[in-house]
Amino acid sequence: MASSPGMRTQGTASRPEAAPPAIAWFESLPVVARDRLAPLVAQLDLDAGVTFMHEGDPAAFLAILISGRVALRMRIPDRGAITILTLEANDIVGWSVIVPPYRATTNATTLEPTRLAIIDAETLRSLIAEDQALAAALLPRILETIADRLAGTRDQLLDLFHAEGVEPW
Repeated sequence: MASSPGMRTQGTASRPEAAPPAIAWFESLPVVARDRLAPLVAQLDLDAGVTFMHEGDPAAFLAILISGRVALRMRIPDRGAITILTLEANDIVGWSVIVPPYRATTNATTLEPTRLAIIDAETLRSLIAEDQALAAALLPRILETIADRLAGTRDQLLDLFHAEGVEPW
């Protein structure tokens, strides 16, 4: 995986020899799906303050946070970058890898040293296209994340508008 400017890995991304580390997000998938995904998972360690996903850029990978915290930020006119959600262990980032046009919808920046389990975007899309059982197991989990993310983002934006005394509607 190519590094983005400002991204520094501690060593290189590494592939586990067997199953991915114990991650609750994977554990809730059927065994067959976990077995298909396990060889594709690499680990990526990032320092605090690294923006590893940029709004509008092609989404390079789907990531599950193993440890650390990640701020999802978007640009708000006249306000700059605003954190709309903070992700923690077992949250996913990069769901855009499966939704055309496959571009990141926010910036993702580490708030502390963070370890990610990552799956390459093109590889994941190919696997989902060829394996209906995997798609049936994986896509509802990702859709749950998108729905939760939408609700959390809505609440955060309402809080921002309320704090400024602006009527959002």
